[in-house]
Amino acid sequence: MALATLLLPPALLVVAAALSWAAGLARPPVGRQVVAAAAWLALAALAGAWLAAARGSSEFAPGLTTGVIPVRLRVDAVTVLFQVAVLLPAALLLTFQRRSSSEATRAALATAAALGCLDGGSLLWTAIGLGVCTSLLLIHLYREEPRVSTQFWVVQTVAWLLLVWTAVLLESAGGTSVYGAIPVTALRLPAFAVMTVAALLCSGLLPWRSWVSEAWTRRRLEAGTLAIALIVPLGLYPLVRAYGMGAGQWPSIQTNVVVAAVGTAVALGAAVRAQGAATRRRYLAEAVPLASGLALLALGLGTPLGLVAALTAILALSIVAGLAPLVPPGRGAVAVVAIAVAAGAPPAVVFAGWLLAIQAAVEAGIITAFFGLVGAAAWLLGLAAAARAIWLPDTSSGDGPGAGRGYVGSLVASAAAITAGVALTAVVGLLAIPAAAEVMPTSAVHPQSGGVSQAAILGAGSMGVSTASGGWSAVLLAGPLVLIALITVTAAHLARRRAARISVLEEVPASNVAPPQPPPEPFFAPPLATIPHDAARRLRALRLPEQYRSLFRPALMERAAVWGGPWLWAAATVALTIAVTR
Repeated sequence: MALATLLLPPALLVVAAALSWAAGLARPPVGRQVVAAAAWLALAALAGAWLAAARGSSEFAPGLTTGVIPVRLRVDAVTVLFQVAVLLPAALLLTFQRRSSSEATRAALATAAALGCLDGGSLLWTAIGLGVCTSLLLIHLYREEPRVSTQFWVVQTVAWLLLVWTAVLLESAGGTSVYGAIPVTALRLPAFAVMTVAALLCSGLLPWRSWVSEAWTRRRLEAGTLAIALIVPLGLYPLVRAYGMGAGQWPSIQTNVVVAAVGTAVALGAAVRAQGAATRRRYLAEAVPLASGLALLALGLGTPLGLVAALTAILALSIVAGLAPLVPPGRGAVAVVAIAVAAGAPPAVVFAGWLLAIQAAVEAGIITAFFGLVGAAAWLLGLAAAARAIWLPDTSSGDGPGAGRGYVGSLVASAAAITAGVALTAVVGLLAIPAAAEVMPTSAVHPQSGGVSQAAILGAGSMGVSTASGGWSAVLLAGPLVLIALITVTAAHLARRRAARISVLEEVPASNVAPPQPPPEPFFAPPLATIPHDAARRLRALRLPEQYRSLFRPALMERAAVWGGPWLWAAATVALTIAVTR
């Protein structure tokens, strides 16, 4: 059953890709439907196999060796949680975005490669899977939009090389890069620093606009948004595994503080850019950086509650990545609810994950408490930006989903987020806490933390609600928040109907009807907003001397990279990995 948990989801997507390719040759336009059905079936198979199994950790060593890389497969709560975080937004985007059969084939292969990256039991295998996934996504980006995203290509190549370098450092220091066998002394500060930079570049976790925001500037959003849904969680995966490599902790307290500070800066920068957005698309482009910044803040705390909050926030991040591209145009109820869910309004799981992250930061210490306050300020600024985004022009999310699919997709994603928020205790108990306990065992954490256990996380803490007969933790507050949200929405709806009835009775003349108001002004202009664009313009203006131009031609490199074919570049990635590790 554990082996089925590993192999069945990517196998379903590979079979669906083959069927979609065959359907494209036979000309019936059913490739997207086949791939979408396979994605949902893979998600159901993953959840069913995990719930039916003993929910422990298992490793498989078939005895095969690819070059110098032994094939290791691993299934545990961390693997399942990240596969859910990848499959859920991918299933939403593959279902409700418009794609041809050939585009659906490439999207299914990229999703299968992302799942295979998580199935690996070693960091080197993860690096290989990430390289294959990014190669397929690069081809997907080029075929859907002729203008190649050079930034995505360069950033992901550097991140992949740094991740391979980390695996080589672990092999040199500890003799292996297998997650369950790496000695505690192997993860020293140099290796961890290289891996952290790789994770930040891969996920686009930068205080300024990264490739995650730039993917929304394309005319079509299908390939860019799928790349965000697949790559951003994969970038955070090695940082979670680093806790298991270090027996529940990172090399030093300073590393936790630096990573938490970077997460806070990422969230605050995304919120500042979101409140100054000129269009709704520009606002939605900052939804994923805001969510990933708060998840990184919680991940850097180094406490059991912080790790549980980070894993819950990663699940929330997957909801945001799948929901933001599907927000329909206009100011209808579905669009307003979708924007509110993506902005962290209660009682959705996005709100729950961010609430746990802020609570964990406040409880972790004095320095991290300030980070938590800044994260809360970024959250509030993001909510204000969401209220402003409802009135912004250019409300279409691109040429991907049509109006009907956009409404249905937003409704399905919003319903899933609200349901997960209401059932937060089950989500945390079945996925987040077992995953945190897998990489942060009770014996490895500080004595005062109490370990990663159901009682420690679900019990009332300093941020919970204590009563004479017991207490509620922040995890269990979703029930009362549901009632508060329902009462608020009902009261607002009744007040709106009463105001409409009064306006009809008063029979206001048409000449007295006020013209449509412009969108609200932003609180302030984002600082240093023009510097990246000015720098890019100056770099484009540079010209090499004629005798040196033949040595460096990015256009030829891009053309070779995207026209080589997926299998050629997947094989080249494996060959380069073998060459580097020898």
